[in-house]
Amino acid sequence: MWFVALNVLDLGLTLHLVDRGAVEMNPVMAALLDGGWGWAAAFKLVTSAGVAAGLWVGRRHLLVRRTGIAFLILLAAITVYQVVDVWVAA
Repeated sequence: MWFVALNVLDLGLTLHLVDRGAVEMNPVMAALLDGGWGWAAAFKLVTSAGVAAGLWVGRRHLLVRRTGIAFLILLAAITVYQVVDVWVAA
């Protein structure tokens, strides 16, 4: 649940920052954004749901749990970075 929520927040912040002139650092997402925000949103939705489902299915395995925690920490750090960027730009 948190993984999907942070991905939605990440997408919203990314769209907000790109709209104000920031450059998307992820080359895959940058290419998708060039095609329109709908492509980027669809990609985020599908990949987030897929990863969340995979983490849920494998939740009993220690490696999957640790990987899930690492994903959450990484995504939380990216989200905090974006929030600070929005705050500083304001």
